[in-house]
Amino acid sequence: MKKLDRYSLFCLSVSIMILIAVFINSDEPENKDVVGIAYDVKTTKNGYTFLFEDSDGGKISCFSRSEPEKREVYSIRGAFSDDGGMFFIDTMNVISQNVLYHN
Repeated sequence: MKKLDRYSLFCLSVSIMILIAVFINSDEPENKDVVGIAYDVKTTKNGYTFLFEDSDGGKISCFSRSEPEKREVYSIRGAFSDDGGMFFIDTMNVISQNVLYHN
């Protein structure tokens, strides 16, 4: 195999891998509502930080300007910080039990 053929094959395979990575990452919906329970609420100077356990069992560190009530199920929407360590909430709505059982 010639050197030119090896480099062409290498460049083609790298290009395909980049395209696949772009399409896989673009499938994730941004600003999707997350349903779960807020707990371990702490008051800060600018709002409230708390842990949020989503319906899949994942735990997310969150920040909100409004205080979540204890023992309530919420639907939250927002975005993660640049480093992914904190979820900044844009909207937070209490979900009634009737909505959970009838959907």
